[in-house]
Amino acid sequence: MKQMENGFESQTEVTSDPIEEVELEPSWNAWQSLPERWQQNHGSLLMVFATLVFLTGIGVLTYRQNQFRPPAFPDASSIDPPNNEQLTALDLASGEVALQAANGSTDQIMIRVIGAIPGDALVWLAIYNAETSFNDPENALVAAQVPVQPNGVAACTIPIDQLPTRFAIAAFHDTDNDGALSRNQFGIPAERYGFSNDARGKFGPPAFDDAVIDRPANGETPIEIQIY
Repeated sequence: MKQMENGFESQTEVTSDPIEEVELEPSWNAWQSLPERWQQNHGSLLMVFATLVFLTGIGVLTYRQNQFRPPAFPDASSIDPPNNEQLTALDLASGEVALQAANGSTDQIMIRVIGAIPGDALVWLAIYNAETSFNDPENALVAAQVPVQPNGVAACTIPIDQLPTRFAIAAFHDTDNDGALSRNQFGIPAERYGFSNDARGKFGPPAFDDAVIDRPANGETPIEIQIY
């Protein structure tokens, strides 16, 4: 470019460096959809949360299994096999056992345990008359072993004078004939068992108040216990 300065013509060249054109590539994050962004940013957090929930569930399950108190029933050492002094009749055809009354009374109450597996294994019964002795085999008021009929029912008649006005019954089917209630590795019963009043406990045997029943009058409907 030419300019006039002090009467002289001067020429000044204006040069400029070429401007480099830079291509701006679109950011991948800018084009991601909202769900994709959320998944990318929070996916790891969700995995951590799911892991914590899983571990918490395992911990709760383990705690409950450790807290489970399995029902107690008389074992072979606390229940003597039926003998002539205890029984007035043992009808092998019907499988019914009748306990002898201390004073010769003929008033009887029948107890029927339903749900046993037919066979030679006996059903064990324990009757408790107080909350303090409930589920304590050594303090059972009445104990008996009853054969199972072909229909899966074990029936036992007990003199009324041997029973209090209120009591609770525990029963189990000793399928392996070892004289005790078998349990799995977590302490949960592996053989069928049940209580009067169809009482059940969440993490162990039910409370005495849940299993207690009133003594029926002579000739009334038999007491039935379902074992599971």
